[in-house]
Amino acid sequence: MSSYRYRFVGYEKLPSALNADDVQLHCRLPDRLVQEIRDSNYARRYHLALAVQLSFVSLTGRNPDSKLAMPRAMLHLLCDQLGLHSTAIASLKPIYFNAERTLANHRAWVRERLDFTAYGEDAQNRLEAALAQQAIDATSVQELFNAAERWLFDNRIVLPGKRHLEDLARSAYRVVEELALATIRAAVTPVRLRALLKVMLEESVTPGMSVLEWLKQSAGKHGVKGLKEVNSRIDALKALGVHLWDLDGLSIGRIHAFAQAVVNRPPSETARRADDTRSVEIVCFLKHLLGELSDEAIFRNNRHTSDIVRSGTKRVQAKQAQRAYEYRCSIESMRDIAIDQTMGAEERLAAIATLAEDMLGRPPVSHAEVVRETLTEQTSRVRNVLNGMTSLDLQADPAHQDSKLLAALQTLHACGAKELPVDFDTSLVDSKWRPLLEVPDRAAALRAFEGCALLRIRKGLLGGSLYVNHSATYKSKESLLIPQEEWARDKEALCEAYGLELDPKRALELQYELLRAGLADLEVALEKGLLEIDDDGSVRLPAIRAMDEEPELRRTNQFLSESIGTTQLPDIILEIDSRTQISTTLLGRQPETAQELVALYAGLLAHGTEIDAKAAASMIPGVPVSHVSAAMRMLEAPGRLREANDKVVAFQQRFPIVNLWSDGSKASSDMMALDATRHLSIARTDPRRKTAAAGIYTHILGSYPVIFDQPIVLMTRQDAPAVHGIDAYNSKGEDRIKVDLLAVDTHGYTYAGMSVAKLLKFDLCPQLAGLPDCKIWTPRAIKVPELLEKVAIPSITEKAIREGWDQAMRLMASIRSGRVSVAWALARHGSAAAGDDVRRCLDQYGRLLRSVFLCDYFTNDAFRREIHTLLNRGESVHQLQRAIYYGRITAERGRRRDELKSISGAHALLTNMVICWNTMKLQETVDRLKAGGQRIEDAVLRRIGPVHFGHINFRGLMSFSVDRYASVLLRAPSSSKRARTG
Repeated sequence: MSSYRYRFVGYEKLPSALNADDVQLHCRLPDRLVQEIRDSNYARRYHLALAVQLSFVSLTGRNPDSKLAMPRAMLHLLCDQLGLHSTAIASLKPIYFNAERTLANHRAWVRERLDFTAYGEDAQNRLEAALAQQAIDATSVQELFNAAERWLFDNRIVLPGKRHLEDLARSAYRVVEELALATIRAAVTPVRLRALLKVMLEESVTPGMSVLEWLKQSAGKHGVKGLKEVNSRIDALKALGVHLWDLDGLSIGRIHAFAQAVVNRPPSETARRADDTRSVEIVCFLKHLLGELSDEAIFRNNRHTSDIVRSGTKRVQAKQAQRAYEYRCSIESMRDIAIDQTMGAEERLAAIATLAEDMLGRPPVSHAEVVRETLTEQTSRVRNVLNGMTSLDLQADPAHQDSKLLAALQTLHACGAKELPVDFDTSLVDSKWRPLLEVPDRAAALRAFEGCALLRIRKGLLGGSLYVNHSATYKSKESLLIPQEEWARDKEALCEAYGLELDPKRALELQYELLRAGLADLEVALEKGLLEIDDDGSVRLPAIRAMDEEPELRRTNQFLSESIGTTQLPDIILEIDSRTQISTTLLGRQPETAQELVALYAGLLAHGTEIDAKAAASMIPGVPVSHVSAAMRMLEAPGRLREANDKVVAFQQRFPIVNLWSDGSKASSDMMALDATRHLSIARTDPRRKTAAAGIYTHILGSYPVIFDQPIVLMTRQDAPAVHGIDAYNSKGEDRIKVDLLAVDTHGYTYAGMSVAKLLKFDLCPQLAGLPDCKIWTPRAIKVPELLEKVAIPSITEKAIREGWDQAMRLMASIRSGRVSVAWALARHGSAAAGDDVRRCLDQYGRLLRSVFLCDYFTNDAFRREIHTLLNRGESVHQLQRAIYYGRITAERGRRRDELKSISGAHALLTNMVICWNTMKLQETVDRLKAGGQRIEDAVLRRIGPVHFGHINFRGLMSFSVDRYASVLLRAPSSSKRARTG
């Protein structure tokens, strides 16, 4: 995998403590190169030198210095490959002593064999162009420097000196900074900019706190007070004119990077920055903050609306209970009348009939009607939410009905209306609301209109008919998708480039063919008795029988666990880091001291477990709390935790035993609830454990590692994070195996989600709740066998697919080109977008895809078992994750989106490190046993996973033995530095 082959790129020397496995993996030459060395015209005494150079250049991309010391294990391996006696030399110096020309000739020979070219003016020009492009989103000079090394390595160009690359990286980064400064000066006048920087240091509405500190604070828990805090910050930013700044010349990633610099340092340090740097960072921080706060305000407004609707649901239950009580009382009254001998028979029958008519004449308790009544009656709660939306500058698509409703609401609020005008146009609201708006009490009618508007605004924001331009997520669709003019002009080329089918007829014919074959297989299976369909149209499948318990499996598992032995979490972290260099990835450079490395580990533990910075410093002697806090802020840098996770996963995938578990093309995804304080705005009550919790949604390969993670809100549909995670994984790394099947539960799929997944070249396979009642949707063009008519619903509208296909392909091309994310696309085309052509197209196409899937699921027992196995492996990983993070997210944590992502990413990284370490030890133990003549069947190993954790101590005092791995993990001091210290 790509993330692992970059392990030593740019190194000027290889670690002297490389173990035998690393040497075998990285330093062994292909047989072709060994034979070319032997066949070369160079004297035999140069063969080892040629082998060293070939191995070093292929690993690092650099020419080895003639005085550079080589790892002993590397020299021994190369001697074995060449058939030479084990050498005693430690470097190339004895071989090339006073032979500079020979060394130059050998370097040219090595470059030719490896298809490398020397670094020259042409390579420099190409590199500068590449760096100029990558600098648009780079967060630091070090990131650009690392990108330069990888670019040269990928293009098979020998790396020049580090100082030269650092100069190029600084130059490219400076150009973008100058562009940012020019963009900012064009958006904000110099006078305004100076006033802005001055305002940031003034005292805020909170005594003793500067405006910058006040803006950096996170809002409190869910409630009216917290919503007001968010709105007050939005109003303050708009008063500064932030919503009017045009920073389109800067990428979102660059703005985020500048903003993160302000977030991660004290305001006093920001104040000491140079004026130009401070101007760029402050303006980007304010622009980014406005988008984040706008999203937060919308999120809280929608949640408050949901709370009001939920209170109506509780009233439904109360009314239903009251109605049941009234029914019981009525029946008792009828019984009393029936046995009352003081009344005549006809009189008693008349009384019973009167009671019956009274009860039967009452309308049923309607859930929607009670919710509408609740929204009308809870005036203060509704108006609190509506008033909070005034900060958002809501806008609507002029062609949509919501635009007229929004304009009417704004007009009524602007004039301070207390009643709804008699001549108000009630066609603006849904027909169910109109009776509430046509009542004589016009004040009540206004309350009803406000309640209707509140629901429509929430639905409009979620569906995309309403938008907020200064929001980060809820912008208008047209501003984010490929422009319509560009799409009309280039859609054929774009679809060909992204592998999209522009003709809906071809796409439908392919699925129709699969559906016909699936229905035929289903008919055959029904005739053979492999499944049943009852009179109600429910499908009855035989239960998947659990595999018999095998004593050999239990004995082997126990024996392997005992052979591996017990260990401590710090030892796992150090060993995996020594194999993957994740500390270099997380820091953006190699750690320089042991204290810096241990502080990084402490920050990782503080994010990825339930402990905080203070507790981490107490558990790890010698690490100050300030260093842990700094490491935690550094880990919030975008992409670093994800890249570190990719490295660990890539390392785990190289072990042969992994191929017994999965080939890497299948995965599962599910949410795990992390306990959290109820003061966290993202927290919801977990329906299982009845405690407040935040969701962590993870994607898990069939071979157990976590390949993607993201924080989500509990009790929400999970199709967007499910599809988004696989798309993010598949789109990175050209040489990794792509996931083509994702198993999810019922919460993880929708019809639109299945459509988007299929168009992204993988299958979304749900394990459905209520499976017997699932019907097979078919188009009328498909003839359904008579035996299957009870489970088939011929209601798929091909017309809806054809009419929305063009714009659906525009949406998919926008996803593939990086304009929008999969999560955004599915969120804006969910149930809230009912009536939208693209949404109807994706929904109908997804019904067709689900029918094809169900035909396979009903008839293929192996396929059904595979889906269950993938999901069960995901659950076993969740058990390990709970062992690592067994506490809860405290009130001081997780209030910012970046911090939540860091908690999720660090937790996934620790989980992957344990899985990777277990895999490595399993492989070592199995290899040792097989070498000793003991036979272990692959069928047994296939059922022994790497997620056991009873042998690992996750708690207590932690000691990191960095000295054992210092030569691998820590950067060696330069010669000039050694001379100064000496």
